[in-house]
Amino acid sequence: MGARHGRLLSETRCESVDVAEIAYDAETVLRDHCHERAYLSVLLDGAYTELRQGSPRYCTPGTVIVHPSGEVHADYFVAGGRCVNFEFAGGLGDSQKELMRAVRATHPSFQSAIAAVLRERDGDAAHETPAGLARVLREFPWVAAVPLTAAAELAGMHPAHFARAFRAHVGLTPGRYRRRERVRAASCLLLDTPASLAEIAHACGFSDQSHLTNVFRETAGVPPKRYRGAFAR
Repeated sequence: MGARHGRLLSETRCESVDVAEIAYDAETVLRDHCHERAYLSVLLDGAYTELRQGSPRYCTPGTVIVHPSGEVHADYFVAGGRCVNFEFAGGLGDSQKELMRAVRATHPSFQSAIAAVLRERDGDAAHETPAGLARVLREFPWVAAVPLTAAAELAGMHPAHFARAFRAHVGLTPGRYRRRERVRAASCLLLDTPASLAEIAHACGFSDQSHLTNVFRETAGVPPKRYRGAFAR
């Protein structure tokens, strides 16, 4: 499996699952990369920011992330830390039993957290989004300063029903989803343009540069300038 720019602390194989514990120094940047095989990663200690599909995510101890094979992502270790990666062949559905046996054999304290993430993924795969909500996700201008009542109208739902249905199917409230989409838009501008923070704040629906900085730090774990420096392409 290899340490991929970190220090390989241990490596073992449980049936068809390769298990590796890897340490990373603070300020380590893993540029855009992917893995041939799918894997599940658990952060044991430390903290890092992951950039995937244009969105940043701040990962703290206990965070569980599943990466399909070939999925491109980048990581910035805000603080030094350790991860354990469970790498498996084929799709998650075909390898789930072997994966959980490997977890029980090597890191049993994470069984519950990993099982919860896998159940959530299974539920998402089996849960079809209603047409009205699908239309909102596809067409509503989330970054713009358009009232969320307009999203309910687009879905053809009463605002209260819309809020409940949206959370049930998306896993976030409409307000939190808008916040995530604004951060995603800000991330793209930070990494792909020389725009100032004030310009980015205005373009992405934040009230001002300070608002952008506070929201972005909460989501990504680092302020916009540090994020731009770490992930600049």
